[in-house]
Amino acid sequence: MVLCFVAAAFGLWLGSKNVPSETDVIEAGAALYVAETGGDATECVGVPGTGLVWIAVRCGAEVDARVYMFSRQGSLMSLEGELPA
Repeated sequence: MVLCFVAAAFGLWLGSKNVPSETDVIEAGAALYVAETGGDATECVGVPGTGLVWIAVRCGAEVDARVYMFSRQGSLMSLEGELPA
């Protein structure tokens, strides 16, 4: 029983070491927006995603808005309207 507890605790510890924070993901999306458009990072906001998307970072005005979708591991999934590579 102790071995199972230790193995479970170790697995949780390993699994949580590489998970980015919500702030990290929002800042990454904002940095992409600034790099691609020259816009301002303050135009970005993070919102909860659905399905496999953990956080969607929405940037810009409604007319030319961009949405960056991130997985729970912090990887960029796709830009809204584009097919994932």
